Amino acid sequence: MKKTVWIIFLYLTVAAPLIGKDWIARVVDLTINAKFDRAERLCLERLSDADSSLHAYFYLSSVLNSKMTHYEDDRDRDRFLAVIDTIVRRTTRRLNGRDVERNTRARLLFYRGSALGYRAFYSGKTGSYFSALKDGLKSIDDLKRAVELDSTLYDAYLGIGVYQYWRSTKLRFLLWTPFVDDLRLTGIENIQKAIDHSRHSRYMAMHQLIYILLNEKQFDRALGYAEEAVRKYPDSPFMRWAYAHALYKMHRNRAALKAYRAILNMIQSGSDSNQWHEVTCRVRMAEIYRRLKDWANCRSQLKVVLAFNP
Repeated sequence: MKKTVWIIFLYLTVAAPLIGKDWIARVVDLTINAKFDRAERLCLERLSDADSSLHAYFYLSSVLNSKMTHYEDDRDRDRFLAVIDTIVRRTTRRLNGRDVERNTRARLLFYRGSALGYRAFYSGKTGSYFSALKDGLKSIDDLKRAVELDSTLYDAYLGIGVYQYWRSTKLRFLLWTPFVDDLRLTGIENIQKAIDHSRHSRYMAMHQLIYILLNEKQFDRALGYAEEAVRKYPDSPFMRWAYAHALYKMHRNRAALKAYRAILNMIQSGSDSNQWHEVTCRVRMAEIYRRLKDWANCRSQLKVVLAFNP
């Protein structure tokens, strides 16, 4: 569940017109709670109602991207790539037109940059690293141009910030050279902008920042955000994993065990949960039992894992 790649797996936000804001908020909430089929139906209803605007396609791509990431499969690959192609083609055509207003151009760049980011993330997962790099660089360029045109497009800061932080982290061994800047702090500040000002991306930005703060060993701050995220979305596996991971990293073992048990209950009660999540959860619980020198429960968890048959 930890997603620390340099292109965020979920841009479930956009500076969309206020018209239809209720369905957008609903799609966001359903996706965060891993109710992907219901979120997808809402998007398809918009398209079936002759809503051919970019944000209808954009949110559909967001849902499909999140769904494949959660289940770690390619069940929606063809549809996902087709929707991405539609977004890129339409935004490019409009951006190449004449007399495009400044704010409209910023929004179009955000749509295209986010779509390219989704595709870069997918390509990276499937081993197409050259394509991932190519789309990733284009994505960040579009997002940066978007905020240059409209500095209040706070959703774009999320993707920029995640890229800046993890790029600097992965290239930390080169930070002493004059060719690679350390943008970790700048990245964190940009993600914080999304948390502070974005209408819909606040909690997904918070989700990303939790893992970043843990990586920076800012444990108390990370836990504070994790607790807030779980209060807002108690049924979200994304938020539950982030909360449990924060407690685990802080060696708050009893609380972490309780958090992982809650995740395990969610997995076992779900009809189509990713079964590998149960393995991950039980391995983490076994490690906590080892810390507590509770060898019987440690062995019990590992026994279940070893008997696991995908």
